[in-house]
Amino acid sequence: MGALSDLETVVDRLLAPEGGCVWNREQTHASLARYAVEEAYELVDAIDAGDDEELREELGDVLYQVVLHAGLAETFDLESVAAGVRDKMIRRHPHVFGDERADTVADVERVWSAAKAAEKASRRSVLDGVPRAMPPLERAVKLLERLEARGDADALVASLRDGSEPASPQSSPGRSTPSVPPTTEQRTAGAGRVDTAWGIDALRAVASARADGIDPVASLRAAVAALEAEGRAAEV
Repeated sequence: MGALSDLETVVDRLLAPEGGCVWNREQTHASLARYAVEEAYELVDAIDAGDDEELREELGDVLYQVVLHAGLAETFDLESVAAGVRDKMIRRHPHVFGDERADTVADVERVWSAAKAAEKASRRSVLDGVPRAMPPLERAVKLLERLEARGDADALVASLRDGSEPASPQSSPGRSTPSVPPTTEQRTAGAGRVDTAWGIDALRAVASARADGIDPVASLRAAVAALEAEGRAAEV
């Protein structure tokens, strides 16, 4: 724990009123939120690259964000953060730290879900706790997972397809497919327009992919990576 304690000391020094860093002292949990997201995505990039050295570095950057947030907090510190997650992991693994039995992955998921449900008993909906700040695709998958567990995901997705979308100046129900590709000017003019019907079609595709055992997020990431590779190759 020596290096971790040293890191906490470094953060305390950065946040010190005298001799610290003016930029760090001016930060808040809200102003740092974007950096936590960026570091998490860089961590995923390192995992995808399979580079252990890069992975080690990005894990360090994520850890720094945790220590910095704890240093800024007035009502908790890094010790209480660690204690909280330690206790949570013990509660959610009663098959390891208690008398529960879980011999398969399915058993573990059942035990975990039961322990989590007991902790979150005050929640009124199975959809509570799904972060609204998640990217739309990832959030769609998370919501579908919750609804699939409840058993009505297919029906709800079907109701979105079959029902009429709310009238909105930003949506375009009953839109027709253009017979020719839009010009650059047309694409620019339409940039930023919200089309709920298009979104419902995309959500339907996500639900269909999951039903076929496809990971929509990883699949889209792979397709975007292929597009990037083609774009870079065209520059040569």
